[in-house]
Amino acid sequence: MQEWAEADKEKIRACMSNMLASNLFTSSLRQQRFLEYLVTHTLNGDANRLKGYTIAIDVFDRKDDFDPSLDTIVRVEAMRLRNKLREYYNEQGKTDAVHIEFRKGSYQLNFSFRNVTENDHDSSLIVKSTQLTERRHPTLITDIPSLVVLPFVSISADNSRDYFADGMTDSLISILSRLSGLFVISRQSAFAYKSTIKSSKEIAAELGVQYLLESSVQHAGDRLRIATQLVQASNGEHVWSERYDRELKDIFALQDELTQQIVYALQIELSGAEGQMFGYQDTQSIEAHDALLRGIASFRCYTQKSVQDATRLLSKAIQIDSNYVAAHSWLARAFAFQWSMCWERDETILDAALTYAKRAVELDTNSPFAMSILGWVCLWRKEGEAAITSCRQGVLLDKNNAEALLFLSLSLSSAGYGEEGLYYIEKAKRLTPTPAPLYEFALGQCYYVLKEYQKAIDAYEQGIIMSPNFIPTQYLQMLAYAELGMEDKVAQKIKTLNEIKGFTKDYTAATIWTDEKLKKERQELADRIFAKYKID
Repeated sequence: MQEWAEADKEKIRACMSNMLASNLFTSSLRQQRFLEYLVTHTLNGDANRLKGYTIAIDVFDRKDDFDPSLDTIVRVEAMRLRNKLREYYNEQGKTDAVHIEFRKGSYQLNFSFRNVTENDHDSSLIVKSTQLTERRHPTLITDIPSLVVLPFVSISADNSRDYFADGMTDSLISILSRLSGLFVISRQSAFAYKSTIKSSKEIAAELGVQYLLESSVQHAGDRLRIATQLVQASNGEHVWSERYDRELKDIFALQDELTQQIVYALQIELSGAEGQMFGYQDTQSIEAHDALLRGIASFRCYTQKSVQDATRLLSKAIQIDSNYVAAHSWLARAFAFQWSMCWERDETILDAALTYAKRAVELDTNSPFAMSILGWVCLWRKEGEAAITSCRQGVLLDKNNAEALLFLSLSLSSAGYGEEGLYYIEKAKRLTPTPAPLYEFALGQCYYVLKEYQKAIDAYEQGIIMSPNFIPTQYLQMLAYAELGMEDKVAQKIKTLNEIKGFTKDYTAATIWTDEKLKKERQELADRIFAKYKID
């Protein structure tokens, strides 16, 4: 039995904490719990407990009569965890000080160590010693029906169809959020409960909603089998449930039917315009839709390679259907994201983003997503008025759309309208009660514009804990420290920024200030800092 020195145990736990805070694990509470269990018992020398039966009971809450021949949950989740570990070390964890190996045929982990040098400029090495501020449960929404669409569960032996299940979830959230008589939790927070082991009552309390939609999807050749149920959180009763067995080509009609069933079950009154949304199909091509969903799933990994892969898949969707609004919008977003992360410094990428965003709006002037993305792209191009105008229209088309509210808030604060920006980001955060890095960045920017620098620092810190490699948050927190004369913090922040791939002095050209006075003041402040610390 391996004996572990306390120093080694601390290194392993620190790296595990970093890993669990990465975007690969934050939305999968079940996988987090599984990995923590394996690490804890391996380090404690309790290898005798690492058996399929005890894992099923301790981690996955199975009962004493668990039969692994009938219930494959441990084997399936072990395969998924191995895949996640492989993906993590191929991308974000390339230079981690500890490598966790989960071999087939055993539930015991192996650990290997490497020396980390100052040249290992990987953001995953930034150890987060602080903790997220404890969240209080939001007030329950009761004046209108309030709902969270939990991620569809893909019933298959591997995770190869997860992207399709996620796309089904996205589509329902997008359609339902446009209904004025319904409050719908954002996609960001809904996916925080993917593979959750929490009860319906716990989830509803944490999100402040009355109802939950729980669903599963299974592929059988060219057919889909979907089971869904609408649960009232207060008593756990099923308000409505249904099973569908349809051909894959009927997916768009099925999404409409699901939405209408929910509207009927919750007795939501539709305006004339809302009723017209049903029956509209963004594309007739299942192949283009599949490429879109794969592209979105790749984009949401938020690594340089995954976003580049996403652009290829989204471009493929457009090649198949040149009038696909969602594909044009998502491709514009992917290009703008590469610019925002400093992965691409050629401004022609923003020109391409603008071309696709404009085309999306031309194809559908009533698409809140297309309109909001056009505003988002205009913001990165420092076209302040155009950004605000498009983002306002996006919110007007969908007042429940958290991302539309987020983009409008950022557009307003970038132009110096901190008070109004604060109003919209607070609305966005109510629709997104779980922690989200970009929402904290937007909140911090509003406080920064209002010269409430300590509040800005606190908001930025919450975002940094979740996403330490997002340069804009680190950069603006540095400026806020400078505004308060906290030179020791500025020095620490300079060191952190220099450890993040993609950061140089030129980053100041990629900020989103559109107000000329604000932009000039921030640039002068940054120049003084960089001159002091000899940043080229």
